[in-house]
Amino acid sequence: MNLVKYYNDSIQAIYQRVGALYARGQPAYDGDVEVPELKLVPVPQPGDKLNRAVYLWTLDCIKQLQAVMNGLIDVYNDAGIIDYDTGDTPELKLWLPERLVIDNIYIAKLADNFEECNKVLDGLDKNLQPFLAGM
Repeated sequence: MNLVKYYNDSIQAIYQRVGALYARGQPAYDGDVEVPELKLVPVPQPGDKLNRAVYLWTLDCIKQLQAVMNGLIDVYNDAGIIDYDTGDTPELKLWLPERLVIDNIYIAKLADNFEECNKVLDGLDKNLQPFLAGM
């Protein structure tokens, strides 16, 4: 598995969804909300070596992903785009790689991070639908 490509591809797909949800939610916001610039964390050179620099890069990637997700969650909560049965969408706390070994456990926990982000985005999209139908 190419770990760098897996991170970049997965995070880029999530960022595309986040950007789309920011834009689609505009009619429901109380004021102007600017869609943040969603850029991947640059891969340290050389990017084909699994070394300390790449390990630190993985931490930065997950921290940035968590911040981006929580930023969107905050915007939606502030605008009242919530599930009225359960209340505000809770902020995410993603798993940070603490292992230097890239094994099945590492990959599973990383996949869980990406799955959790997509699950939250699905929920936010579901919460947005009634606002869009009424406009």
